[in-house]
Amino acid sequence: MIQEEFLHFVWLHQYFNPKQLITTDGKSVEVLKPGYHNHLAGPDFKEASIKLEGILWAGSVEIHVKSSDWSAHKHDGDSNYDNVVLHVVFTHDREILNADGQPIPTLELKGLVKPGLLSRYKTIVESQTDIPCGNSFHKVKAVTKLSMLEFTLVRRLERKGDLFKEILESNNQDWEQSTYQWLASGFGFKTNSENMLQLANAVPLKVLQKHADLKQWEALLFGASGLLNASDNDAYANELRREYAFLERKYEVKSSLSYNQWHFSGVRPSNFPTVRIAQFAALVHSHPNLFSLFTHFTDLVSLQKLLQVSPSEYWKSHLNFGAKSKFQNKAMSKSAAQGLMINTIAPLLVAYSEYKDDADMLDRAMNILMTLPVEQNHIIRKWQTLGWNVNSSFDTQGLIELYNEYCLTRKCMKCKIGIELVKA
Repeated sequence: MIQEEFLHFVWLHQYFNPKQLITTDGKSVEVLKPGYHNHLAGPDFKEASIKLEGILWAGSVEIHVKSSDWSAHKHDGDSNYDNVVLHVVFTHDREILNADGQPIPTLELKGLVKPGLLSRYKTIVESQTDIPCGNSFHKVKAVTKLSMLEFTLVRRLERKGDLFKEILESNNQDWEQSTYQWLASGFGFKTNSENMLQLANAVPLKVLQKHADLKQWEALLFGASGLLNASDNDAYANELRREYAFLERKYEVKSSLSYNQWHFSGVRPSNFPTVRIAQFAALVHSHPNLFSLFTHFTDLVSLQKLLQVSPSEYWKSHLNFGAKSKFQNKAMSKSAAQGLMINTIAPLLVAYSEYKDDADMLDRAMNILMTLPVEQNHIIRKWQTLGWNVNSSFDTQGLIELYNEYCLTRKCMKCKIGIELVKA
């Protein structure tokens, strides 16, 4: 299984026999400059210098696994590819014509790539293990692992920060409303994240802040969520339902959420959407200025305790409307609060640091990750089995990103670890 990323790597470093290169139609090829790797739209390598039959050509190089991928990738008729002077493929399976109807010079790499390099590459990408390089992982230099870990951590924070920026853009740069929606999404903890975001969009923070009573906040949030419709014989649900009927008309609340959209099955009771909405309402009610709370906290212990606010009295004895549970404190757990700090607050700080060009905010985000303990999940256990020394959430966040974005997708030739092993 050959991937384009591998061929990009081979072409960039010229890891093939450079002697007596010929195109598929018999023309001599001499590579003077492979060009620079283009990661944007257009040909893969730009500003290359190639000699064909002794004549110097300057332009772009496009790389594919098969020649026919040119058409499969819809390059035919695309003016961005008019200056391609060489088409580099692993397997030549058909002739490709340029805009003038002339064959594009094509170099086939099959049989030219150094055997050891190709063998090491195939060993990794064709591995049946979740982490392709697992069997060779012990050979990787510590500095390479650390470098890739830092890269994937930053990439993860930036990617999540970009999601926050989309919310910010939709709110016309209103940081308070955006933080409220972002926090709501975080309270959904993956299974109900999108529903919580929709809920916060349907019930803006400014609407909630018009009321001092937490019960009215719950009426608005539970009413818009559609979860009030689950019970007809619960006194508190009926009370909230009557309150919501009035508030819905007053504020013209528009919500398409229904009970069936929320995930209860397979979710721990402490993570039921009803419990999370109650906790969310209590937190925002106690600290309505969320943005300043998250950007100006003094220490992590205090912030964690703030996130562990207890919900209203009703939710101390219920997990759902009309479903009593043993009386207990339904405050958010320590681990859940830490999860919010890692996955919600840290990316918010990264986005704000970029917006304000404020290095202090970035330091705050990194401090959260370096201070909080190791997250325990099946991904982290895989890395620990391979001998990776995991010390904090800084490590776990980078390793989760590495596993999801590189290992599972077999993007080994975009990973510094994979590149080192293939180069050997």
